[in-house]
Amino acid sequence: MSIIENTLALLLVLSVLVVVHEFGHFAVAKAFGFPVEVFSVGFGKRLFGKTWRGTDYRVSAIPLGGYVRIVGLGPDESTLAEGTSSQAPAPVGKRWQRALILVAGPGMNLVLALVLHTTVFALGVRVPEYELEPPIVRTVEAGSPGAAAGFQPGDRIVAIDGTATPRWRDAQFIFGMNARQKLDVEVDRGGRRVFFKVVPRAATKYDIGEVGLYPAAPREPRLVTVLAGDPAERAGLKKGDVIVSIAGRPIRGAPEDILNKFVGAIGQAAPGPFEIAYLRDGKPHVTQIKPRRDPDGSWKVGVSVAADLKEVTERFPPGQAVLEGWRRVKTDFRMTLSILGRLFVGRASLRTMSGPLDIAKFSGEAARTGAVPLVALMAAISLQLAIFNILPIPVLDGGHLFLLTIEGAARRDFSLAVKERILQVGFLMILALMSVIIYNDLAKNMPAKWWPF
Repeated sequence: MSIIENTLALLLVLSVLVVVHEFGHFAVAKAFGFPVEVFSVGFGKRLFGKTWRGTDYRVSAIPLGGYVRIVGLGPDESTLAEGTSSQAPAPVGKRWQRALILVAGPGMNLVLALVLHTTVFALGVRVPEYELEPPIVRTVEAGSPGAAAGFQPGDRIVAIDGTATPRWRDAQFIFGMNARQKLDVEVDRGGRRVFFKVVPRAATKYDIGEVGLYPAAPREPRLVTVLAGDPAERAGLKKGDVIVSIAGRPIRGAPEDILNKFVGAIGQAAPGPFEIAYLRDGKPHVTQIKPRRDPDGSWKVGVSVAADLKEVTERFPPGQAVLEGWRRVKTDFRMTLSILGRLFVGRASLRTMSGPLDIAKFSGEAARTGAVPLVALMAAISLQLAIFNILPIPVLDGGHLFLLTIEGAARRDFSLAVKERILQVGFLMILALMSVIIYNDLAKNMPAKWWPF
């Protein structure tokens, strides 16, 4: 069922985000009086719809977002795919109007990210209390990058590469996004400033950076969610249970490492069945469990876990929620541009990029966890979609904007034939990029025995 659920969640997330994106183009085009032939939810064959004021509002067969066809904006991916770009009418309107129509798509995704993040902060989300506290190191893992750099318990992380880190969440985020990159860390040690250089090690298949610095002593994993119908629920486990051991192996670790320890213990004990010892309301219990095997070869029991730490609800009044949402958008925007820059110069791994398999898995897990996590994930993906679309690659909005800039400098519009050739080059570039991303997606999510190399 997880594959079906993940697929449905992916379709929901992408459809909402792409339709909102296309609505941005549509609304500004209508405001400037550009004729709009089609506004479609979905791609492919038209299923049903209604024509109103010259626009065919339709639902199409393939539920992967949608598209809008604006007359006079120039050939785009839809007209090129259908082989009609050479018959497209010449550009109309002023260049600045066409530019605003193009910007409106990514702009709507940016606005949507802000709205969704604001919604999450207004509704409130449960987070470990330590994430909101100052980043004071309590535990330094032996042999870790942090230990090698010279960190000690009691050190307070003030800034990383010049970026202030008032909370543990801020420090975790920067370390996590900079695997294998040398970072300058400013530390307050007993009232004096000390500076270290540390290189986060790459952890997990997504190359998330870790340095072995933790905000608390080792703890046991606590079940945050238990998915209906999965092995954990059938074994009688419930949200809030604290896992003591798996197949006789004690499970205890630092907060940021507890998930890896839990997953590793399940994998080593599979295929089972095996015993899980746990505490419920402080009383010891034991149950037998047999994990399921996912298509990617990993063993799952249908739970999400976190260190047995105190949780708090992070919630803000509406005005403050908007400010917190804007801060999150700005932080994620800067970090995404930084990662893209490092990818461009070869200083970051392509494994940090997620393709359709990863996005489907994340979407499914978020949907099973609850509405708030799903909204938070949609906010993050919406921002990524906005940034990706402003890249100066033909076919993307940024590529069209770049072409408009060149036309403005030349003080003339290029012919449709030239634009068609540029779009074809863009298609090849996007195809090559997607091939690499999907290859990495498969490598991360499929069992090694399925690969002949």
